[in-house]
Amino acid sequence: MHIWIELVFWISLGIVTLVTLGYPVFLAVAAPLMRRPWLITDAEPFVSLIIAAHNEERTIGQKLDNVLALDYPRDRLEIIVASDGSTDLTDEICESFRDRGVLLRRFPRTGKTGMQNTVARTARGEILVFSDANAMYQPDAIRMLVRNFSDPAVGCVCGQLVYRVHREGAGNCERRYWNYEKFIKRRESELSSLIGANGSIYAVRHADYVEIPNDLISDFVEPLTLVACGRRVVYEPEAISVEDASTSYADEFRRKVRILTRSIQGLLHMRALLNPFVYGIFSFQLLMHKLMRYLVPVFLVTAAASLAALAALGLYGILFLIVTIAAATAAITEPHAGVTRANPFVRVCHILRYYMMVNYALVLAWFNIFRGKRVTLWTPERKSA
Repeated sequence: MHIWIELVFWISLGIVTLVTLGYPVFLAVAAPLMRRPWLITDAEPFVSLIIAAHNEERTIGQKLDNVLALDYPRDRLEIIVASDGSTDLTDEICESFRDRGVLLRRFPRTGKTGMQNTVARTARGEILVFSDANAMYQPDAIRMLVRNFSDPAVGCVCGQLVYRVHREGAGNCERRYWNYEKFIKRRESELSSLIGANGSIYAVRHADYVEIPNDLISDFVEPLTLVACGRRVVYEPEAISVEDASTSYADEFRRKVRILTRSIQGLLHMRALLNPFVYGIFSFQLLMHKLMRYLVPVFLVTAAASLAALAALGLYGILFLIVTIAAATAAITEPHAGVTRANPFVRVCHILRYYMMVNYALVLAWFNIFRGKRVTLWTPERKSA
């Protein structure tokens, strides 16, 4: 009997390791060998920058000042703020920038995707750049984005999001995770096509833009839709957007549940892309980067349960004890969050807590999917930039 339990444990642990470490190793080896370059020039197409905002009075003024200072020809840049039913001073602040060329589009509470669909219909730009109100661009960010559209095969470009953190805790763990994620993005882009973008900074060729249902997450599903249409999605690390990371695990947890619920829903909507006979290596990327990662909690549970059963049978007792202590330590880490400089032990505890939090958020996201809950609206969790 214990042989079958051991088999379950090692298979579960192996799958988690394969998804978390094996796939990045594969990309590190395969991407340089099979790299598909794309054309880049210094073109300056007309750009519409679309900023999604909901109750962003604390950041929208800074964001517009940031945009107006970008190193891009002002006569080639249309700036549009899409205000999603804001009830604070967001709209009034945007109106104060009207004489500097900022256009305000007011919407009843609609959701980001619905606003983007509507604004895209009348935007004048050859390239549509999508941004959040708390995302501060480096001066050359748009220039770096649009240079990739010189290649007619490119339909979408994702820039690099950089998290700004000042203390140990949820924000620093998010930054560490995001550095891992950016490595994967770069390699996937080189190998075939990027899987998704990020709402902070990404661009779509206007002619290729596809309206998607309002309850789907636009920065994930729009790029997938373009891949399905035969376009390429690429990563541009020189186009940099800076955001403050979350300051608490509670804020980050709520954000994760919302984003993961919409991402799983989007993946299921675009499940045809998992067919390797049609989409080749991209299907493998989508399988490993998204579907299998979203299923990691299942294998963590089976690994934990089988390890507990083995410990009860007198096997793997020391390993079970180490895992239990590590999980318990991570679970009580938050009261110590916020130190400016943490020792290695505290950092490891935060990383473990963050990992547990993300996988619990995945469990709740799947629960939302199974009970048919749709997440269309959003409330920004990060209040400053």
